[in-house]
Amino acid sequence: MGSDLFSTGMVKKTRVYCGVILVILAVIGFSGFVGFPASGGNDFPVQAAADLDGDGITEEYSLVDHCLTVREGDEELWRSPRDWRVDTLALGDADNDGTLNMVITLWKKGSFGALKPFWLTGEDTGYKNHLFVYGLKDKTMKQAWCSSDLDQPIISLTIRDWDGDGLNELVVEEGQYRRIDGEEYTLNTHSQVRTTVWRWDEWGFGLISPL
Repeated sequence: MGSDLFSTGMVKKTRVYCGVILVILAVIGFSGFVGFPASGGNDFPVQAAADLDGDGITEEYSLVDHCLTVREGDEELWRSPRDWRVDTLALGDADNDGTLNMVITLWKKGSFGALKPFWLTGEDTGYKNHLFVYGLKDKTMKQAWCSSDLDQPIISLTIRDWDGDGLNELVVEEGQYRRIDGEEYTLNTHSQVRTTVWRWDEWGFGLISPL
């Protein structure tokens, strides 16, 4: 992700409180966390199930052709915007508050949406990779934290206790950008990949180790 603190002026943090949550991973039958490679949204569908809001009913998470949907029974709770290209899905307690999150990486235009910071005087048109964290409450997916565009694009990630201290970290594989045109970028598939570890520190994800 490229810097020692994964934190921006448009960071939003909310708390979602619920009881004990069991993650049921449909694709691998494992309880705990799940992370998928960036190609998962395109080359093959990714399916997972979890009870993020602790109501005893599991939601279904489906990443197909870079579009992510969340369903509970016949009801669609959330669908990624059409102008997002979602690459990676991970389910786990990313911010160590005792509840599960949905963590995604995505490609989109701009970093700040309609509300731009005062120092940005031009158009916010850059197309790069982002990391978004969500919680589920009252059948609604709510943004808990959103990055601006990343210094290095994420290829894959998992949420797990990397160092055995009882707290979860993001274990991330990072690549490099390749400029397509102007401020539009894509993943450089020929660049070197490195692994980094990040932990939530109340304002963003701080770098723990550049393995």
